[in-house]
Amino acid sequence: MGMNSRVDMDIGVDVQTLFLTNAMILIVMGLAFYAAWRKQPDETYWPAWIGANFVIAGSLFSYMAFPGNEPSFGLALPNSLLVLGFGLRWTASRLFARRRVPMSLIVVPTLVVALMFGLPGWIDYPLAYYTVNAILMLFAAATAWEFYTDRETGLPSRYGLLIAYGVMALSFAGRIVQGINAHTAETAHLVFDSVLQIHLLIAVIHTTASGAFVLSVAYERMARDLRHAAMHDALTGLPNRRAFEQRLEKALQDRGHFALVVFDLDHFKSINDRYGHAAGDEALRRCALLCPSVLRQQDFVARVGGEEFAAILPGVTPTEAFMLTDGVRSTVAATRIAADDVSFGLTLSAGIAHSAEGEASFDRLMRAADANLYRAKNGGRNRIAETAAA
Repeated sequence: MGMNSRVDMDIGVDVQTLFLTNAMILIVMGLAFYAAWRKQPDETYWPAWIGANFVIAGSLFSYMAFPGNEPSFGLALPNSLLVLGFGLRWTASRLFARRRVPMSLIVVPTLVVALMFGLPGWIDYPLAYYTVNAILMLFAAATAWEFYTDRETGLPSRYGLLIAYGVMALSFAGRIVQGINAHTAETAHLVFDSVLQIHLLIAVIHTTASGAFVLSVAYERMARDLRHAAMHDALTGLPNRRAFEQRLEKALQDRGHFALVVFDLDHFKSINDRYGHAAGDEALRRCALLCPSVLRQQDFVARVGGEEFAAILPGVTPTEAFMLTDGVRSTVAATRIAADDVSFGLTLSAGIAHSAEGEASFDRLMRAADANLYRAKNGGRNRIAETAAA
């Protein structure tokens, strides 16, 4: 990044103060990230965010300790640390999205920058300056892109991070333009005037905003995941009974016609007793995959009990409801379940109840579907029973 004691136009804040301000904000945010990591120890992105903040803070302290604009160890350390820090931020953004991180894309640029600044005479300062700012610009832009890619995940703070890193990328691009304009054939030195101060002011805003938005987006995802867990079955991933009851109440409030189907796996207790609970769990998971694959996209499927599933089929006739339900029954019957070196078949029974527009209630509809399920069970299992209306 580089710095020089010459300042042609002072904007009111000296460079050393801006370096120190950025470093202190980075440390405070790093400690906040550490506190968040203690609450979410399984989240791998927190160590990357923490490491990035402390590495960049170390870079800024190094700039303060080794001011100058000639390639030397004094500039190799801060510039390589700065590249490593922004590389770790990009790493954290990919880990947050649960994507793979090619570590060579972080290690190689860091080593290149260290060599460019650390080997006097190997490369002139302006080229090293352009290169490091170009790398920093790319890392900042890549981090912004990671948050842009997942913008549809329902986490509003992603947009704040997108803007924060986008602005930082533009600021690094501005540093490159400023360096090109300052570099002439007569001098090997680059004059860093008020542009450096503006860049560091932008960095203060970026550091504060990006740190706050990182904490915010992590909280938003944790809250979303908790809401999802509260409404979904942990074993199968299907909506749970609570979600089903809410959806059924809504369907009744909409006063439209729909079919309610209750499925129950046949002889499920004997499967657990004979093959073990792991096999029983696998049977439930396979059934949870098969039911939605046979039904339509607009149909709602949930696990509502131990071996019991339920589906809401909007806008179907009795014939259509029976055909869809029988499709599930026949698909399950044709499937072999493999678990722990054993293989076994599986069947289910189903009861169907239809809501007549404006006439059904929650309790009446559930009682009708359950009564039909018992009829199917008592009739020999692996079959369907239905009534015309609830």
